[in-house]
Amino acid sequence: MVDFAQSLGVSRVPDRAVGTGTLTRPAEAETRPGPGSTSGSAEARPRRARGRAVSLWFAGVGAVAYCSWPLAFLVNRSLAGSALASSFESRSEPFAWLFILLDCVAGLCIAVVCARELRPRVGGALAVVLLAYAAFGAATAVDAVVPLDCGSVSAQACAGQLWPITPDDVLTGTAVFALFVAAVTVLVQAVRRAREVPSRVPVIMMLILAGWSVSGLVVLAANTSGSLAAVCQYAFLTLTAILSFLVARGATGAIGATRFTDA
Repeated sequence: MVDFAQSLGVSRVPDRAVGTGTLTRPAEAETRPGPGSTSGSAEARPRRARGRAVSLWFAGVGAVAYCSWPLAFLVNRSLAGSALASSFESRSEPFAWLFILLDCVAGLCIAVVCARELRPRVGGALAVVLLAYAAFGAATAVDAVVPLDCGSVSAQACAGQLWPITPDDVLTGTAVFALFVAAVTVLVQAVRRAREVPSRVPVIMMLILAGWSVSGLVVLAANTSGSLAAVCQYAFLTLTAILSFLVARGATGAIGATRFTDA
């Protein structure tokens, strides 16, 4: 049983010479707050908040840069609204460099977020999210750099063809699959940590994932050409940008009280 002296933090040390117990104060080093103490945590909170804000800023810039298709209505009106967004990056199209640059910026911003958040001790679900998120950014940037070789075929027809499979198709599929893995992992952890995450977050993510999937399927069902396919792909890209930002929020802990490091 712990006596009153011990409950006050005073240790009882036996005195061999006298044979009685004497009350001694703990050593000074034992009373100092350790690195995991409340005061230490209080000092670390502002630093973590600033770091999270910087990561989210980069994630936001990357999401906006990724969703560049509205610019086509200003710089390439002949294709805007009737062609897939990938045709805007064809080397034969005006301002192709702008869309390529913005995709590279998106990939670079995502890389910065992952580099800031992915540390040696990070594991579990958080590592899966960050690695998948990094794969999405890398595939997006490389896909923008790889030329869309259409030959004698128009940019619109070239971007819409399903066969033969081109490097652009492989990189696009890799990016989409990687983001899907990251988003589903964030969603699962949000459901598992219902006490730490607002209830609206899983609902919003499920709705976005549903719309994301439907718009992608409609693009394929419409033979990847025509106004319907173009509009659905624009919606797909917009939802992709939103989803990527939500993934970043999940990875930085901005959608809940803590990050899901090893849950």
